[in-house]
Parts: sequence; C-alpha cells; structure tokens
Amino acid sequence: MSKFVAISLTMVLTLAPLTALAQQTPPGPPRIVDTNPKPSVKPPGPGPSPAPAPVPTAAPNAPQPIQLPDWFKEIDTANTGVVTREQFVAYRMKLFDQLDANKDGVLTKEEFLKLAEPPFTPDSPNLPPLAERKAFYEKQFDTIDTDADGKVTRNEVQAFVALGFREFDIDMDGRATREEVLLVIRKAQEEQRRIQAQLDERNRNNPDRNGDGVIDLEEFVAFETARMLDLDENKDGKISLQEWLKVAGDPKQNPPGQMNYQQRSEALKKRFQELDTNKDGFIDQAEIRVMAIALFKKIDLDGNGKITPQEWQTANTPPPPPPPPPPPPPPRDGPRTGPKPVAPPTPGGLQPGVPLK
Repeated sequence: MSKFVAISLTMVLTLAPLTALAQQTPPGPPRIVDTNPKPSVKPPGPGPSPAPAPVPTAAPNAPQPIQLPDWFKEIDTANTGVVTREQFVAYRMKLFDQLDANKDGVLTKEEFLKLAEPPFTPDSPNLPPLAERKAFYEKQFDTIDTDADGKVTRNEVQAFVALGFREFDIDMDGRATREEVLLVIRKAQEEQRRIQAQLDERNRNNPDRNGDGVIDLEEFVAFETARMLDLDENKDGKISLQEWLKVAGDPKQNPPGQMNYQQRSEALKKRFQELDTNKDGFIDQAEIRVMAIALFKKIDLDGNGKITPQEWQTANTPPPPPPPPPPPPPPRDGPRTGPKPVAPPTPGGLQPGVPLK
C-alpha cells in the first residue's frame, strides 16, 4: 500500500468512520444506492428551452469552495441547514438494508465487504484499488462487531453510525448544522493537505520511495527527474537553456573566493551542452534519465545496484576545503644570498672572464 493511501485511510478510520469527510468512498462514506433513480433530464415543455446560464469561471489557483457532502443534501431536502441525529441514523441504516441480502437482520463480513465494490463504491483511478478498499472495510467491520461474533447486528451498526454523527455535532445538541459540517470538512482537508505536504517534502529529499532502506535505480531516476523538472517553469516537460541558467543564481551575488556569476553561467552552459545529447536546445526526460543513471553508478560505490544510506551520505557530504598554503619559511641566519658582487674593472676597462683578443 502506498504511504499516501495508508495515511488517507488512517485519517478516515480516525476522523470519520463510515460517515464523514469525503463525498465519495473510500476514504469517506459509501454512497446510498438509489433503487428508484429519477430521470436526469426534464421532459421538454412547451416553447423553446431557455438558454443555459453562463458558468462563472474561477480565477486561476483560486481555492475551491467546500461543498456539503451528498448525505447532508439528500437528508435535508427542505434545505433547513440542519440534520438531526435521528435523520442521520435512519439515512445511514438504508445501507444496512441494502447490504443485508438475505434479510436476516445481521450482516456477515462477506455482506459487509460489498461496500468496497460498485455500486456502493465506484471503481475510479482516484480511489485505492479493490484489495485496499476491502482491507479498509474489513477493519471497519471488526470495529463495529463489538462482541466479536463474526457478524454485525442492526443495533451494533446503529451505535456505530450514531458515534460517527458526533463528529459533526460539535456543540452536542443532537443536530448537525450546515456550518458545523463545513467546519469539520474544512479541518479534515487542512489536515490532509498538511500530511501530504510532509510526504511531498520528505519525498523531495529522500529518494527511497518504498521505504526499504536503500535506493534502487528506478527510485533514483524518479527522484532526479522530479528534481530536475523543478526547473521547468513552463511545465512543458523539458528544460530550456534559459530555465537551466536559473541555477546560476543572482547575478549580483559574487562571494569572494567563489565563482562569479559569469563563471557560473559559463560552467552551466557547458554542462547543458553535455546533457543535451540530441542538440535540440532542451534537456528532455530521456536525457535526464541518462544523466541519472550515470550519477547512480557513481554513487553506488560497491556496484550492487542499490544505494545504501552510507553511500547516499557520502555523495551528499561536501568535500573538505583545501588546506591553506603553508606560511613562507622564516629568514635563515648566515651569509646573505643574492647576486654576487661584481669585481671592479681591471686596468683597460675589461670585466673578469672576458677573453682578450
């Protein structure tokens, strides 16, 4: 099970078993199957149909408004903004009746696990696979089965549903108002975002995605690809030279003893040309993969196809600074060294050693 899915299911078990959080399932409550579906399109009436009202477009990156869950809208048909405990329990018990195939007043585990399947839970790429959904509901069954007799009775389910209602009834007055429900959902979504941000940050700095204690080649390639594509400002899946040169930093930042901006830019341009093997002016994901594989082999010192924590630490430890140059030796006592004195000219003005003609 992926860590994200595991945390999502844990949140559901903790915050809103069977009743709360999301509008679809799992995580969240299974939907009540409508046994008498109504037509979704009104029959045509006399006269031309009115033009559909324009749909306002949200501003880019605008936060989406929190929607009331389906169960609230289906119970509060009069739009009073309030759902009582009794209404909530009665609504949820419709699931019990639909799952109780033989109408004996109890649910076996086999009957209960139908919650993980359509039509109660739709198959969707945004949801965990069927096996994980069944594991989730199996734990929920064990929680509801308080006497551990392998089946859940109507009374056990009613008690469980009433307990779930308390998540929304903040002031404990036996009613869940629209404001209370939206507040609970908002807090749950904030917690989900916080957990996801922690996971994203950890994955950003830790290539060991499956948590087995070592980094294999595919984990490293995925890590390096994500790290490199952080430079892809226009999100076209490749890195241009202009995007790549952002790594050079601020042109005004030129610390003494380090490469200045011009030198950094030239070094990056050279590296870009090395990585851009097809010379199309971009570093694409295939070229990133080639780069990542070469880097993986350098870090994998023992060549066993796995990067250990020690190898990873070694690769991420900067080399020690070079030792300072030794000080000049002190002057020695004794005769001075230097150019030899020139002997005075001999009579005739010749220097010693100059042959006479």
